[in-house]
Amino acid sequence: MIQVLNFKKYDRGAMRGFFDLRYHGLTIKGCRLMTGSNGLWFSFPQVKGDQDGETKYFDQMFVSPPERDHLTRLVVLELQQQGHIEQPKQPPIPKRAPAEDLSEHYTDGSQDSIQF
Repeated sequence: MIQVLNFKKYDRGAMRGFFDLRYHGLTIKGCRLMTGSNGLWFSFPQVKGDQDGETKYFDQMFVSPPERDHLTRLVVLELQQQGHIEQPKQPPIPKRAPAEDLSEHYTDGSQDSIQF
């Protein structure tokens, strides 16, 4: 079970907002909702650090890739239900061509050789 708490919209670049995540009784503050070529995803809080003389950002929490995918789906669904993000648009149902009139080919059944 998850809960998305305190969502704050922040629409700049790939970032869509900040929120806190309650996950199995643990509250994780400072998660970020992001968007990319594969759609919406979220990032755990990060801390700025130095590695080999370069400034880098390091996640403060780690989960396995399958668990992260599962959490992402739950977070996006929760944000949709709360009204913070739109429901995905359903593709339009293709229109069918009008059915051809085949009534001239119908029989009244008296000419059928099948006995019922």
